[in-house]
Amino acid sequence: MALLLLGGCADKSPSPPADSEDSDRPTVTVTAQPQDAGGAQDAVEQLFTLIVSDDWSSVYDLWTDQAQKQIPKDTYVNLISTCPDQGDQYKVTDAKTVNDTTATVAWTREKPSGGEQAGSTTVRYEEGAWRVEPDPAALAAYKSGKCG
Repeated sequence: MALLLLGGCADKSPSPPADSEDSDRPTVTVTAQPQDAGGAQDAVEQLFTLIVSDDWSSVYDLWTDQAQKQIPKDTYVNLISTCPDQGDQYKVTDAKTVNDTTATVAWTREKPSGGEQAGSTTVRYEEGAWRVEPDPAALAAYKSGKCG
């Protein structure tokens, strides 16, 4: 699976004048993720890696800003930690951009009880990064204190 990494480069030149308040701070250039289907796929593959490793705090961090406003991080992490296993075999089967800021990533997973389940995840490009939009039914369940 591809892992999603955000990086930045520091450039200390040209330096601001010595009397400037910012003279002791390097200039940082942030590199945005590619705004294409491949970048969206990378975000969903990272999500699956985090789900398999039960890293629920980092899963939440990948959510869209709008989703994060729906439920506090601690509430989500405490709830999802008590939910049944989500499975450990996820495979992205397709990724398509819907528009400049939205993509849909299709996937399959092996269910813990056996068999395979197909699904899709919507991702949105926000502030230079692809962010996952949780399934609306699952998000509603989390908000009411139930496993999605």
